[in-house]
Amino acid sequence: MDRSNLDLCHHIAKCKRTCISFVHQILSVKRGHGNSNKLYITHAEHSGEAGGQHSASSGYKKKQEGLNPGAITPFDCCALTFQPFETPVCARNTDGTGAVFELTSIIPWLKQHKNVHPTTNQPLEPSDLIHLHYHRNADNQMHDPVSFKPFSEHSHIVALATTGNVYLAESLKNMGGRDAIDDSPFKKSDVITLQNPHGAMEPPKVPTVTDKTKIIAKKPHTNVTTAKGKGPDPYNVSPFSSGLPGASLTSTSLDPHTATTPAMFDEEELMFDAIQNPVKAKKEKDLGKRRAYVRVVTSLGGSLNLELYCEKAPKTCYNFLMLARQGKYNDVIFHRLIPNFMIQTGDPTGTGSGGESFWGTPFRDEYDFKGAAKHEDRGTLAMANKGKDTNSSQWYITFRATPHLDNKHTVFGKLVGGEDVLDALEQIPTKPGTDRPSKPVKITEVFIHADPFEDYKQRLAKKLAHQAQESALLAPSAAKHKRTIADESGNWFGEAIKGAAANTRGEGSGSGLAQVLGSTLSGLGRTQLREPPHRTSHPKNEKWDGEIFQAGEPHVDTVFAVISLHHVLRTEC
Repeated sequence: MDRSNLDLCHHIAKCKRTCISFVHQILSVKRGHGNSNKLYITHAEHSGEAGGQHSASSGYKKKQEGLNPGAITPFDCCALTFQPFETPVCARNTDGTGAVFELTSIIPWLKQHKNVHPTTNQPLEPSDLIHLHYHRNADNQMHDPVSFKPFSEHSHIVALATTGNVYLAESLKNMGGRDAIDDSPFKKSDVITLQNPHGAMEPPKVPTVTDKTKIIAKKPHTNVTTAKGKGPDPYNVSPFSSGLPGASLTSTSLDPHTATTPAMFDEEELMFDAIQNPVKAKKEKDLGKRRAYVRVVTSLGGSLNLELYCEKAPKTCYNFLMLARQGKYNDVIFHRLIPNFMIQTGDPTGTGSGGESFWGTPFRDEYDFKGAAKHEDRGTLAMANKGKDTNSSQWYITFRATPHLDNKHTVFGKLVGGEDVLDALEQIPTKPGTDRPSKPVKITEVFIHADPFEDYKQRLAKKLAHQAQESALLAPSAAKHKRTIADESGNWFGEAIKGAAANTRGEGSGSGLAQVLGSTLSGLGRTQLREPPHRTSHPKNEKWDGEIFQAGEPHVDTVFAVISLHHVLRTEC
């Protein structure tokens, strides 16, 4: 291959690389990634923060903008009935917009609701309604009488308050202040906007420097406070992480999280666990303290005394007690009665299909817990449900042992007093063909005599208050201890030397080793060492920079050994 052919091959290869790079850039732009060559959509692109609008961020941005008020009702339908109108009238708003209604629908509404606007709740008289005149083409489509353009959901439609004629906004600009139909004059204040789909899409106004200055000037002067330190961890903090840093790392639709935040245990679940699983030493000793005792007063003149197994079904008992505290069981009838089986109540509606739990949603069963109570005797208190994990507010008391209900309904208590009242309830006749009592029997009131959950809350409040008080008392000493540790440093022997940092920042004469030795002697109550010692002929006294040390004093022999070692090393070096 000659030289010319070789140059031609190099030129073709270079052009090929250029074309491939150009095609990659085009494909990258078409993918919506800009100049990025990433094969996935980043969070900034998804949310539209990177500038422009990505194909995947359109739904996200529309959600942030909210629903366009001009597109809620179709332009050819009544805003009250959402049906196509035949006699349209307009109710003008103070902001220059208007709502279109059917005349035969808005007049009865105003009469029934004392002349109140259906959507704005502002006063609206029938005399304030403006009759609108829509023009239609040969296809019976509403159109603009000037440009003959048909109206659509994307049209900017306006009406004149003086004549009621309806136009496109672009046609109104060219009329010169006179109606194109009857040549009557109109003002800018007479224009009513019926539909403007582009009005909600305008970008928000960015405040100028002048606006920022005005905003800042209106703010009152406040003292600058320093950032507070990290407070104590809450008592229900868990040893697990919330997982937000990892989730934001692997998902491009989540906001970035760099700090690890611990997950929190549910406070109620901690309370249930504390009552259900106490300390082993107290497990048998305080069994009575872990049970609740209530008195259900009936309209028969007697009461049902109930013992609640809070240690066996804590969530069920807590639901019952909280509903009783809120008065949800007051004046509630016993709506279902089956002699030799059970009697049921707890439905505020009295139909047997109503009622809700303390949390507003059905909660879990607790019949599968270890040591759960069974339907063993007469007077067993249990929850009624519609299936698995559908407990709400209804409960029943049995007239005999019903083992076939085990593992289907949660038993959470028993009758401990009021057998005569239970017998009287069983003797009440029922309506023929039904299981409803012939005469209504109500629960007049529920009294709570012992509640372990309230005792737990009080103990927890006292414990947290005591911990907060201790933290407030120990905060100054902890800060002082932290500053002391920061000021201290270590010597050759691993001992902490108070003020060593200040001594090393002193005069710069002498070697670094001498300064460290001086700091050591300073910690022992001596003056700072700056130069190696010069021994005299006196065997008992050692002279060092005018300082006299007596041999045999504590630490002096060790110091002299270290000083001698330093002198030898300095001489050899």
